[in-house]
Amino acid sequence: MLFRVLTMADEGEIFAVVRAAFAAPPWNEDWKDAASFHLYLKDILGNANSLAFGLWEGERLAALALGRLKHWPHGVEYDIDDFCTHPAHQGRGVGSALLQRIYAYACAQGFREVALLTRRNAPAYGFYLKNGFEDVSWRAWMARPCGPKA
Repeated sequence: MLFRVLTMADEGEIFAVVRAAFAAPPWNEDWKDAASFHLYLKDILGNANSLAFGLWEGERLAALALGRLKHWPHGVEYDIDDFCTHPAHQGRGVGSALLQRIYAYACAQGFREVALLTRRNAPAYGFYLKNGFEDVSWRAWMARPCGPKA
């Protein structure tokens, strides 16, 4: 498997994996509009602190992590904004292999931690726990809607 840093030049492959991976429950995201996806991807990969990784099986991008570096007084944190495995590659350890490579990269670079957010009621929650992530009690994801609550 090939592991490497992703850039905006990989947009087409990234779009195909994200579109397929997040179309199914529990996410049910509809990324039909390539223009909206391009803006989303620029939000994540178009910054000086952007860092994304991909893992290929053969000629096909099988799994990816889109994220950014955050520089804190206690060190650098790699925050994963989106992580997914193409459905054709799920259940075979590809996602776990990508997480292992990201963690090894982060530690080799001297980063303090790799962090991410996910839904507690989604299958991804158990996947991340299985791969060494901890549900930390000192962090809370909070939001304030701008309109009526859905």
